[in-house]
Amino acid sequence: MSPAPKRLLLINPTRYLGNLLIAGGLVQELAAQCRSRGAELGVVLDTRYLPLLGEAFAQCHIIPYERSVIARGGWRGWSAWLRCLREVRAWHADLAFNIEEDATSHHLTQLSGATFRLGCSLKRHRFGYDAVVPVDFEASPAGRPHRWHQYEDVFIRAGLEPRSDRQPAYVRLTAPPLGPAIREALAARGLDPERPFAVLHVSATKEYKLWPADHFARLATQLDAQGYQVVLIGAGADAVNISQVLALLEAPLAARVSNLLNALPLDGLAALLGRASLMVGNDSGPLHLGGALGVRGAMIFGPTRSDLWGPLSARVALLQDRSVCATDCSRRHCTQGRACLAAITAENVVASLASIPC
Repeated sequence: MSPAPKRLLLINPTRYLGNLLIAGGLVQELAAQCRSRGAELGVVLDTRYLPLLGEAFAQCHIIPYERSVIARGGWRGWSAWLRCLREVRAWHADLAFNIEEDATSHHLTQLSGATFRLGCSLKRHRFGYDAVVPVDFEASPAGRPHRWHQYEDVFIRAGLEPRSDRQPAYVRLTAPPLGPAIREALAARGLDPERPFAVLHVSATKEYKLWPADHFARLATQLDAQGYQVVLIGAGADAVNISQVLALLEAPLAARVSNLLNALPLDGLAALLGRASLMVGNDSGPLHLGGALGVRGAMIFGPTRSDLWGPLSARVALLQDRSVCATDCSRRHCTQGRACLAAITAENVVASLASIPC
Protein backbone atom coordinates (compact mmCIF):
# COMPACT_ATOMS: atom_id res chain seq x y z
CA MET A 1 0.00 0.00 0.00
CA SER A 2 1.45 3.37 -1.04
CA PRO A 3 1.97 6.01 0.16
CA ALA A 4 2.57 5.17 3.82
CA PRO A 5 -0.67 5.48 5.79
CA LYS A 6 -1.06 8.53 8.02
CA ARG A 7 -3.94 7.15 10.06
CA LEU A 8 -3.85 3.57 11.28
CA LEU A 9 -6.54 1.89 13.33
CA LEU A 10 -6.14 -1.30 15.35
CA ILE A 11 -9.58 -2.77 15.94
CA ASN A 12 -9.07 -4.88 19.04
CA PRO A 13 -11.97 -4.73 21.52
CA THR A 14 -10.97 -8.12 22.93
CA ARG A 15 -12.53 -9.27 26.18
CA TYR A 16 -9.40 -11.27 27.06
CA LEU A 17 -7.01 -9.40 29.33
CA GLY A 18 -4.12 -11.79 28.66
CA ASN A 19 -4.32 -11.28 24.88
CA LEU A 20 -4.29 -7.53 25.33
CA LEU A 21 -1.27 -7.60 27.64
CA ILE A 22 0.59 -9.84 25.18
CA ALA A 23 -0.14 -7.55 22.21
CA GLY A 24 0.19 -4.29 24.15
CA GLY A 25 3.94 -3.86 23.75
CA LEU A 26 3.56 -4.04 19.98
CA VAL A 27 0.81 -1.41 20.19
CA GLN A 28 3.14 0.87 22.14
CA GLU A 29 5.99 0.37 19.66
CA LEU A 30 3.80 1.01 16.61
CA ALA A 31 2.32 4.13 18.26
CA ALA A 32 5.81 5.53 18.90
CA GLN A 33 6.86 4.72 15.36
CA CYS A 34 3.76 6.44 13.95
CA ARG A 35 4.42 9.56 15.99
CA SER A 36 8.04 9.71 14.80
CA ARG A 37 6.91 9.88 11.16
CA GLY A 38 3.96 12.19 11.66
CA ALA A 39 1.29 9.48 11.56
CA GLU A 40 -1.34 8.49 14.14
CA LEU A 41 -2.47 5.19 15.63
CA GLY A 42 -6.01 4.65 16.86
CA VAL A 43 -7.09 1.67 18.96
CA VAL A 44 -10.59 0.32 19.53
CA LEU A 45 -10.47 -0.82 23.16
CA ASP A 46 -12.95 -2.36 25.58
CA THR A 47 -13.83 0.36 28.10
CA ARG A 48 -13.16 -2.07 30.95
CA TYR A 49 -9.44 -1.77 30.22
CA LEU A 50 -9.20 2.00 29.94
CA PRO A 51 -8.32 2.60 33.64
CA LEU A 52 -5.55 0.02 33.40
CA LEU A 53 -4.10 0.84 29.98
CA GLY A 54 -5.02 4.47 29.39
CA GLU A 55 -1.58 5.70 30.42
CA ALA A 56 0.25 2.87 28.62
CA PHE A 57 -1.58 3.76 25.39
CA ALA A 58 -1.29 7.52 25.87
CA GLN A 59 0.19 7.96 22.37
CA CYS A 60 -2.88 6.31 20.81
CA HIS A 61 -6.26 7.74 19.94
CA ILE A 62 -8.64 5.50 21.89
CA ILE A 63 -12.07 4.61 20.51
CA PRO A 64 -14.06 3.04 23.35
CA TYR A 65 -16.06 -0.15 22.87
CA GLU A 66 -18.67 -0.35 25.64
CA ARG A 67 -18.84 -4.13 25.82
CA SER A 68 -20.77 -4.36 29.08
CA VAL A 69 -23.50 -2.06 27.73
CA ILE A 70 -23.59 -3.72 24.32
CA ALA A 71 -23.81 -7.19 25.88
CA ARG A 72 -27.02 -6.23 27.69
CA GLY A 73 -28.66 -5.61 24.35
CA GLY A 74 -31.77 -3.56 23.84
CA TRP A 75 -31.86 0.06 22.74
CA ARG A 76 -28.91 1.07 24.92
CA GLY A 77 -26.75 -1.77 23.64
CA TRP A 78 -27.57 -1.07 20.01
CA SER A 79 -26.92 2.65 20.52
CA ALA A 80 -23.52 1.93 22.12
CA TRP A 81 -22.54 -0.30 19.19
CA LEU A 82 -23.55 2.34 16.65
CA ARG A 83 -21.69 5.00 18.64
CA CYS A 84 -18.49 2.96 18.43
CA LEU A 85 -18.98 2.35 14.70
CA ARG A 86 -19.53 6.06 14.06
CA GLU A 87 -16.28 6.88 15.86
CA VAL A 88 -14.45 4.19 13.90
CA ARG A 89 -15.67 5.63 10.59
CA ALA A 90 -15.03 9.21 11.73
CA TRP A 91 -11.37 8.31 12.30
CA HIS A 92 -11.04 8.04 8.49
CA ALA A 93 -8.32 5.40 8.71
CA ASP A 94 -5.98 4.85 5.80
CA LEU A 95 -5.38 1.38 7.24
CA ALA A 96 -7.59 -0.60 9.63
CA PHE A 97 -6.43 -3.98 10.92
CA ASN A 98 -7.30 -6.63 13.49
CA ILE A 99 -5.34 -9.35 15.26
CA GLU A 100 -8.11 -11.67 16.47
CA GLU A 101 -10.76 -13.90 14.89
CA ASP A 102 -13.66 -12.61 17.01
CA ALA A 103 -16.82 -11.41 15.30
CA THR A 104 -16.72 -7.92 16.83
CA SER A 105 -13.27 -7.07 15.46
CA HIS A 106 -14.24 -8.64 12.14
CA HIS A 107 -17.43 -6.63 11.62
CA LEU A 108 -15.96 -3.33 12.80
CA THR A 109 -13.04 -3.77 10.39
CA GLN A 110 -15.38 -4.59 7.52
CA LEU A 111 -17.49 -1.51 8.25
CA SER A 112 -14.62 0.81 9.18
CA GLY A 113 -14.59 2.69 5.89
CA ALA A 114 -10.79 2.44 5.88
CA THR A 115 -8.96 2.81 2.58
CA PHE A 116 -7.16 -0.49 3.25
CA ARG A 117 -8.47 -3.25 5.51
CA LEU A 118 -6.07 -5.90 6.81
CA GLY A 119 -7.22 -9.14 8.41
CA CYS A 120 -5.44 -12.02 10.12
CA SER A 121 -7.58 -15.09 9.43
CA LEU A 122 -7.94 -16.80 6.06
CA LYS A 123 -10.94 -18.65 7.48
CA ARG A 124 -12.82 -15.67 8.93
CA HIS A 125 -11.63 -12.70 6.89
CA ARG A 126 -12.53 -13.80 3.38
CA PHE A 127 -14.77 -10.86 2.44
CA GLY A 128 -14.40 -7.12 2.87
CA TYR A 129 -10.60 -7.12 3.22
CA ASP A 130 -7.82 -5.94 0.96
CA ALA A 131 -5.23 -8.34 2.41
CA VAL A 132 -4.97 -11.06 5.04
CA VAL A 133 -1.94 -12.14 7.05
CA PRO A 134 -2.41 -15.93 7.21
CA VAL A 135 -2.22 -16.47 10.98
CA ASP A 136 -2.80 -20.09 11.97
CA PHE A 137 -4.58 -19.90 15.31
CA GLU A 138 -4.21 -23.65 15.93
CA ALA A 139 -0.55 -24.12 14.97
CA SER A 140 2.61 -22.04 14.88
CA PRO A 141 5.73 -22.17 12.69
CA ALA A 142 8.90 -23.59 14.17
CA GLY A 143 10.87 -21.03 16.15
CA ARG A 144 7.92 -18.64 16.47
CA PRO A 145 5.44 -20.53 18.66
CA HIS A 146 3.91 -17.86 20.86
CA ARG A 147 0.76 -15.85 20.16
CA TRP A 148 3.01 -12.78 20.48
CA HIS A 149 4.82 -13.91 17.32
CA GLN A 150 1.50 -14.18 15.48
CA TYR A 151 0.57 -10.69 16.59
CA GLU A 152 3.96 -9.38 15.49
CA ASP A 153 3.44 -10.77 11.98
CA VAL A 154 0.24 -8.75 11.61
CA PHE A 155 1.76 -5.59 13.10
CA ILE A 156 4.68 -5.79 10.67
CA ARG A 157 2.27 -6.12 7.75
CA ALA A 158 0.45 -3.06 9.13
CA GLY A 159 3.68 -1.07 9.07
CA LEU A 160 5.69 -1.89 12.21
CA GLU A 161 9.39 -1.89 11.40
CA PRO A 162 10.78 -5.47 11.25
CA ARG A 163 13.56 -6.05 13.77
CA SER A 164 15.59 -9.19 14.33
CA ASP A 165 16.37 -8.17 17.93
CA ARG A 166 12.72 -7.66 19.00
CA GLN A 167 11.86 -10.08 21.80
CA PRO A 168 8.44 -11.19 23.07
CA ALA A 169 7.37 -8.95 25.93
CA TYR A 170 4.25 -7.69 27.65
CA VAL A 171 2.89 -4.18 27.45
CA ARG A 172 4.99 -1.82 29.56
CA LEU A 173 2.98 -1.05 32.68
CA THR A 174 3.53 0.84 35.90
CA ALA A 175 1.54 -0.26 38.93
CA PRO A 176 -0.90 2.46 40.04
CA PRO A 177 -0.62 3.78 43.60
CA LEU A 178 -2.62 2.21 46.40
CA GLY A 179 -5.12 4.99 46.93
CA PRO A 180 -7.19 5.47 50.09
CA ALA A 181 -10.23 3.59 48.74
CA ILE A 182 -8.13 0.54 47.81
CA ARG A 183 -6.30 0.58 51.15
CA GLU A 184 -9.65 0.72 52.93
CA ALA A 185 -10.95 -2.24 50.93
CA LEU A 186 -7.82 -4.25 51.76
CA ALA A 187 -7.96 -3.39 55.45
CA ALA A 188 -11.62 -4.43 55.60
CA ARG A 189 -10.54 -7.87 54.40
CA GLY A 190 -7.62 -8.19 56.78
CA LEU A 191 -4.75 -7.45 54.42
CA ASP A 192 -1.81 -5.25 55.40
CA PRO A 193 -0.08 -4.32 52.09
CA GLU A 194 3.06 -3.29 53.97
CA ARG A 195 3.70 -6.91 55.01
CA PRO A 196 4.68 -9.71 52.59
CA PHE A 197 1.68 -11.27 50.86
CA ALA A 198 1.09 -13.96 48.25
CA VAL A 199 -1.72 -13.66 45.71
CA LEU A 200 -3.53 -16.77 44.46
CA HIS A 201 -5.85 -16.75 41.46
CA VAL A 202 -7.69 -20.05 41.75
CA SER A 203 -10.02 -19.57 38.76
CA ALA A 204 -9.83 -19.47 34.96
CA THR A 205 -12.15 -18.94 32.02
CA LYS A 206 -12.16 -22.66 31.18
CA GLU A 207 -12.61 -25.71 33.42
CA TYR A 208 -9.72 -27.53 31.77
CA LYS A 209 -7.32 -24.85 33.04
CA LEU A 210 -8.13 -25.31 36.74
CA TRP A 211 -5.47 -26.61 39.11
CA PRO A 212 -7.31 -28.71 41.76
CA ALA A 213 -8.76 -26.82 44.71
CA ASP A 214 -7.06 -29.13 47.23
CA HIS A 215 -3.68 -28.30 45.64
CA PHE A 216 -4.37 -24.59 46.08
CA ALA A 217 -5.37 -25.25 49.69
CA ARG A 218 -2.13 -27.11 50.36
CA LEU A 219 -0.14 -24.31 48.73
CA ALA A 220 -1.95 -21.70 50.84
CA THR A 221 -1.07 -23.66 53.97
CA GLN A 222 2.60 -23.77 53.02
CA LEU A 223 2.75 -20.09 52.13
CA ASP A 224 1.06 -19.18 55.41
CA ALA A 225 3.65 -21.25 57.28
CA GLN A 226 6.38 -19.27 55.49
CA GLY A 227 4.93 -16.03 56.88
CA TYR A 228 3.04 -14.75 53.86
CA GLN A 229 -0.40 -13.26 54.09
CA VAL A 230 -2.51 -15.31 51.66
CA VAL A 231 -4.77 -13.38 49.29
CA LEU A 232 -7.45 -14.80 46.98
CA ILE A 233 -8.53 -12.65 44.03
CA GLY A 234 -11.40 -13.00 41.60
CA ALA A 235 -14.70 -11.65 40.40
CA GLY A 236 -18.16 -12.91 39.53
CA ALA A 237 -18.23 -16.64 38.85
CA ASP A 238 -14.80 -17.02 40.50
CA ALA A 239 -16.76 -17.22 43.77
CA VAL A 240 -17.30 -20.94 43.19
CA ASN A 241 -13.60 -21.78 42.96
CA ILE A 242 -12.69 -19.49 45.85
CA SER A 243 -15.31 -21.06 48.12
CA GLN A 244 -14.00 -24.54 47.26
CA VAL A 245 -10.47 -23.59 48.32
CA LEU A 246 -11.61 -21.86 51.51
CA ALA A 247 -13.70 -24.90 52.47
CA LEU A 248 -10.58 -27.08 52.34
CA LEU A 249 -8.52 -24.90 54.68
CA GLU A 250 -8.34 -25.41 58.42
CA ALA A 251 -10.56 -22.89 60.20
CA PRO A 252 -7.79 -20.66 61.65
CA LEU A 253 -6.11 -20.27 58.26
CA ALA A 254 -9.41 -19.77 56.43
CA ALA A 255 -10.12 -16.89 58.81
CA ARG A 256 -6.72 -15.32 58.09
CA VAL A 257 -7.01 -15.51 54.29
CA SER A 258 -7.93 -12.22 52.62
CA ASN A 259 -10.77 -12.92 50.20
CA LEU A 260 -10.80 -10.08 47.66
CA LEU A 261 -13.63 -11.48 45.53
CA ASN A 262 -15.27 -8.53 43.72
CA ALA A 263 -13.32 -6.13 45.94
CA LEU A 264 -11.09 -4.40 43.37
CA PRO A 265 -11.46 -2.74 39.97
CA LEU A 266 -8.90 -3.78 37.39
CA ASP A 267 -6.57 -0.87 38.06
CA GLY A 268 -6.94 -1.60 41.79
CA LEU A 269 -5.88 -5.18 41.11
CA ALA A 270 -2.82 -3.87 39.27
CA ALA A 271 -2.01 -1.66 42.27
CA LEU A 272 -2.24 -4.71 44.53
CA LEU A 273 -0.18 -7.00 42.28
CA GLY A 274 2.52 -4.37 41.90
CA ARG A 275 3.20 -4.78 45.63
CA ALA A 276 2.77 -8.55 45.94
CA SER A 277 5.66 -10.71 47.10
CA LEU A 278 4.57 -13.49 44.76
CA MET A 279 1.63 -14.75 42.72
CA VAL A 280 0.41 -18.21 41.71
CA GLY A 281 -2.47 -19.26 39.51
CA ASN A 282 -3.81 -20.88 36.40
CA ASP A 283 -3.27 -19.76 32.82
CA SER A 284 -5.35 -16.58 33.09
CA GLY A 285 -5.42 -12.84 32.52
CA PRO A 286 -4.51 -11.92 36.13
CA LEU A 287 -1.37 -14.07 35.94
CA HIS A 288 -0.34 -12.30 32.74
CA LEU A 289 -1.04 -8.99 34.47
CA GLY A 290 1.25 -10.01 37.32
CA GLY A 291 3.90 -10.94 34.77
CA ALA A 292 3.57 -7.57 33.03
CA LEU A 293 4.09 -5.87 36.40
CA GLY A 294 7.20 -7.92 37.18
CA VAL A 295 5.72 -10.00 40.01
CA ARG A 296 7.59 -13.18 40.97
CA GLY A 297 5.14 -15.96 40.19
CA ALA A 298 4.17 -19.35 38.86
CA MET A 299 1.65 -20.07 36.08
CA ILE A 300 0.15 -23.56 35.99
CA PHE A 301 -0.83 -25.19 32.71
CA GLY A 302 -2.93 -28.26 32.00
CA PRO A 303 -3.69 -29.48 28.46
CA THR A 304 -3.46 -26.08 26.77
CA ARG A 305 -0.40 -25.07 24.78
CA SER A 306 2.11 -23.39 27.04
CA ASP A 307 4.34 -22.58 24.05
CA LEU A 308 1.45 -20.51 22.64
CA TRP A 309 0.17 -18.87 25.82
CA GLY A 310 3.01 -19.07 28.33
CA PRO A 311 4.20 -16.07 30.38
CA LEU A 312 6.43 -13.47 28.73
CA SER A 313 8.27 -12.67 31.95
CA ALA A 314 11.41 -14.40 33.20
CA ARG A 315 10.06 -13.84 36.72
CA VAL A 316 7.08 -16.13 36.14
CA ALA A 317 7.79 -19.87 36.19
CA LEU A 318 5.77 -22.11 33.89
CA LEU A 319 4.66 -25.45 35.32
CA GLN A 320 3.23 -28.17 33.09
CA ASP A 321 3.37 -31.99 33.11
CA ARG A 322 2.02 -33.71 30.01
CA SER A 323 3.84 -36.98 30.76
CA VAL A 324 0.67 -38.44 32.32
CA CYS A 325 -1.54 -37.57 29.32
CA ALA A 326 -2.96 -40.11 26.88
CA THR A 327 -1.77 -39.87 23.29
CA ASP A 328 -5.11 -38.46 22.13
CA CYS A 329 -5.43 -35.99 25.02
CA SER A 330 -6.49 -32.43 24.26
CA ARG A 331 -8.09 -29.55 26.08
CA ARG A 332 -11.53 -30.77 24.94
CA HIS A 333 -10.92 -34.51 25.31
CA CYS A 334 -9.46 -36.08 28.45
CA THR A 335 -9.72 -39.65 29.72
CA GLN A 336 -7.28 -39.13 32.61
CA GLY A 337 -9.32 -36.84 34.86
CA ARG A 338 -7.04 -33.88 34.18
CA ALA A 339 -4.12 -35.83 35.61
CA CYS A 340 -1.73 -33.36 34.01
CA LEU A 341 -2.94 -30.69 36.43
CA ALA A 342 -3.11 -32.98 39.46
CA ALA A 343 0.47 -34.12 38.80
CA ILE A 344 1.78 -30.64 39.65
CA THR A 345 2.11 -30.45 43.43
CA ALA A 346 2.19 -27.53 45.82
CA GLU A 347 5.78 -28.52 46.56
CA ASN A 348 6.59 -28.17 42.83
CA VAL A 349 5.18 -24.65 42.91
CA VAL A 350 7.09 -23.64 46.04
CA ALA A 351 10.32 -24.98 44.55
CA SER A 352 9.78 -23.08 41.30
CA LEU A 353 9.19 -19.84 43.20
CA ALA A 354 12.34 -20.37 45.22
CA SER A 355 14.36 -20.53 42.00
CA ILE A 356 13.32 -16.99 41.00
CA PRO A 357 15.33 -14.17 42.60
CA CYS A 358 13.32 -11.88 44.87
